[in-house]
Amino acid sequence: MLWDIENHQIGLIVAVIWNPAMAERFPKERHQECRVDLRTGQCHGWHCNRCGAPTDAQGGHYCPDRPQAG
Repeated sequence: MLWDIENHQIGLIVAVIWNPAMAERFPKERHQECRVDLRTGQCHGWHCNRCGAPTDAQGGHYCPDRPQAG
């Protein structure tokens, strides 16, 4: 969950650290712009929990599977 500073409440989870469950859901993810361990090739970056795309910890990207605010 993310803390919404303006409204002083808990918000929705929009990004998670790449994990085995994400790898199973999104097997074709290329991990461009991800933080990857060069020794193992394993991604340690944040990804959108809806579309699997690389993102920041706040979910900052255009997700085709998530309604946009505004």
